[in-house]
Amino acid sequence: MAYTLTDNAGSAFGLGTVISEDSSKTSGLFQTPLPLSDSNESIMLDLFGASRTINIRGIYTGTVAEINTFVQALDGLLNGSQNTKTFHSDKSNASYLVLINSVRWNSEDGAVTKVDYEIEMVEGSF
Repeated sequence: MAYTLTDNAGSAFGLGTVISEDSSKTSGLFQTPLPLSDSNESIMLDLFGASRTINIRGIYTGTVAEINTFVQALDGLLNGSQNTKTFHSDKSNASYLVLINSVRWNSEDGAVTKVDYEIEMVEGSF
C-alpha cells in the first residue's frame, strides 16, 4: 500500500512522491524534583498520555495547471474548521487519524513542473 491521505468521505489527497516520513511519539510526563534531592529521587507520573506528530516531505510533479491545483489543495488542507483525515504510512503500514498542523511548499525558479512540500500532522481521536 502507498502513502495516502483521505478525508471522511473517502476522497484521497494526491501526495505525489513522498520522499521522507518522520514520526515522533512523546509522553506528557509529569515530573517534579524534590528539594535537596538528586534527579533519581524526583517524582514522575505518566498522567497526560502520549501524542504523535508525523511529518512528511514530498515532491509533486505535473503540468503548470496541475501544480497550481496541487498547491491550492495543499493550502486548502488548513481551512480553520478541519475534519479528521486518515494518513496511511507506507513505512509502518499503519493508518492514523490526524489533523493537519501545518503545510509548506517550495518551488524553485525554472522548475515550473515540480513543487516540494511538507505536511505536519498530529494524531488523535476527534
